[in-house]
Amino acid sequence: MAVDATDGPNAAQAAFWTEQPGQKWALHQTRLDTLFTEATDLLIARSAIAPGESILDIGCGTGALTLEAANKCGPAGRALGVDISETLLSVARGRAAGRANIRFALADAQTHAFEPAAADIMISRFGTMFFADPVAAFRNIASALRPGGRLVFASWASAAQNPWSHIAKTAGTERLGSLPADPPRTPGQFAFAEVDYVTGILGKAGLTDIEGAETETRLFVPGTADDAAELATSIGPVAVLMREKNGTEEDRKAITADVANRLAAFVGPDGLRIPATVNVFSARR
Repeated sequence: MAVDATDGPNAAQAAFWTEQPGQKWALHQTRLDTLFTEATDLLIARSAIAPGESILDIGCGTGALTLEAANKCGPAGRALGVDISETLLSVARGRAAGRANIRFALADAQTHAFEPAAADIMISRFGTMFFADPVAAFRNIASALRPGGRLVFASWASAAQNPWSHIAKTAGTERLGSLPADPPRTPGQFAFAEVDYVTGILGKAGLTDIEGAETETRLFVPGTADDAAELATSIGPVAVLMREKNGTEEDRKAITADVANRLAAFVGPDGLRIPATVNVFSARR
């Protein structure tokens, strides 16, 4: 597949996920896959992938969901992971080395010329909230599905319903001050927080049998609250605040300590199980 992201409508996202933020996600790949284990398992269960099916994973990142999907479709099936970041895909390709039923492609799913009607199912774990024009993106993705092909994907519910992000952002803003708020539905982590908004997008894209609902899950961090706080402040809103506010190492340590104190309530015998709310959607071409 040819690269079509550099100068396209989502070029800013390509730069973001290829440069420092994406590099941090690549660095913490193992810990992030563990963090999102329950969300991955939820999507695999909801997808009901059958042996021999062809899967398209949108916004596949470092490949965790693609790898699990390939296990389900088996050697007679195939799994294609698509992402806008070569930084993340380089990790994914390394993880899938030697597996004939998996491949990865650098592409902008909003505009890429997919092989028409080639996939049985599109899946995505937190990879669809970043499109400049989500209706156009889902219309294009639908073209890659066979008639009757299905979509199953997850996005985040609101920040207030997700302590992992809310706690980190609160600690960061109390230390460094706030940044101007993005308008609602701006492409980003919480762009698809409203279920009705997303089901409307899917309808405008020409999809049918559309369903969407909030679903309770948990994020898992083995170890201590300090371990969790280090991860929570390395990525996401604290990393953005540190860049934009020219935060110092002293600031980082203070914010991390604050986050650790707030996350301590979730410590259990095997680590931290942090409540999370995601929106899970399904539809058909």
